[in-house]
Amino acid sequence: MTRHSIRNPPRPSDNGPIILYLPPGLPSDTRPHQQHNPLNTLALSAQATIIHINYRLSPKDPYPKPIHDVLASYDWILKHLLATTHNDSPYKPHLPKLGICGELVGGSLASMLALTECHVDKRGISATALGNPIVDWSSPFDTPHSSHADDFDRRIVALRSNSFSNPQQRYDPFASPLLFFRTPAFELPTPAYNGISPPTTSKSEPSELDSPPSLTPQRRSHRKYPPADSRLRLPNTRIDVGETNPLREQAVEISQLMQRSVDLYERGEGGYRGASDEAQRRVKVMEREGKGLWGEGEMMEVGAWFGEVLRSRG
Repeated sequence: MTRHSIRNPPRPSDNGPIILYLPPGLPSDTRPHQQHNPLNTLALSAQATIIHINYRLSPKDPYPKPIHDVLASYDWILKHLLATTHNDSPYKPHLPKLGICGELVGGSLASMLALTECHVDKRGISATALGNPIVDWSSPFDTPHSSHADDFDRRIVALRSNSFSNPQQRYDPFASPLLFFRTPAFELPTPAYNGISPPTTSKSEPSELDSPPSLTPQRRSHRKYPPADSRLRLPNTRIDVGETNPLREQAVEISQLMQRSVDLYERGEGGYRGASDEAQRRVKVMEREGKGLWGEGEMMEVGAWFGEVLRSRG
């Protein structure tokens, strides 16, 4: 059973915002400046109730277990924390607004939930903040050769190798949310590559850094998302990306595709010529130095952004 922990702000208010927090899914020793408690930081800076969802992910608990854990937790939250809050009102004006945030694997799961639960006519997610999210497991990560890779690069590659027992599961949009917006860049792997890195002499040096898996590129095509008549509206989104993070390219790509979706399918603009001011307001990209991982200062910024967005009338 998925575990939850709840942190209230110093001055809680009735129907105040609720933010779901998904941890990054990497050992803490790979992340600098983690002496702070992210739940306390978010609760203080956003003045919101924070719910920590501790999903499972390990070689013994691979995908899709993290997806199932997050969906089960979300259902529990809707049933037990929001079910008695003015749910008879047709417009539900008093329901607290929901946000979700996560980094790395947590960003992958947060984007999955935000993109599928952003309903306009019932309780749904209004805002999401993502830190270097893994939004495409189906493509090899943009890591340097092992001679130039650092500890973070090695662990990210090992994470990709160890998180799936079946490589086809990487092509599920619920695992790789970028694929809601376009087709995969590579065909399904051949049987010769089963998605698990060959044994290595050192756990800190996955072979994929030296010999990327043999995948066949294919032409990418756009997909219409959200689907017509789905009653989904893409949430206000903030994506933090590190300049040297191997996940930067896919994080930037999903932001561009989300902006495109806002313009083409919500605003009905014909002949897409680049993101409009409105699309860039709805989907922001924040460039950060280095790997761009969240420390206390970054979490304070994210919390302040949530506090503003979740209390707005828009």
